[in-house]
Amino acid sequence: MNPVDISQLADLSQAVGQLVKGQLAAGGTVSTVAGKIIVYISRSEFEHCLGNLLQQIYRTVDQHLPVRNEHLSLIIRDEEGLYENCFKIWRSA
Repeated sequence: MNPVDISQLADLSQAVGQLVKGQLAAGGTVSTVAGKIIVYISRSEFEHCLGNLLQQIYRTVDQHLPVRNEHLSLIIRDEEGLYENCFKIWRSA
């Protein structure tokens, strides 16, 4: 993953979105809308790799953005629109 210059990103959700993009396989996409990070992955990845992907995302966010002043919503969907899971990334204490 290429290092992300967080100081150039205006918004925490955009910063996290950039970090998440680095964790995805070639077919995944990430967008940020109103403070929510929406991730689209293949149905196969959703069914078989969701837990591992979520752990990678949390670990990466904690490593690169240890101080967060707001909560974020992370929505992971399969590309076919059948599955969706929502998670929170809590602000740091």
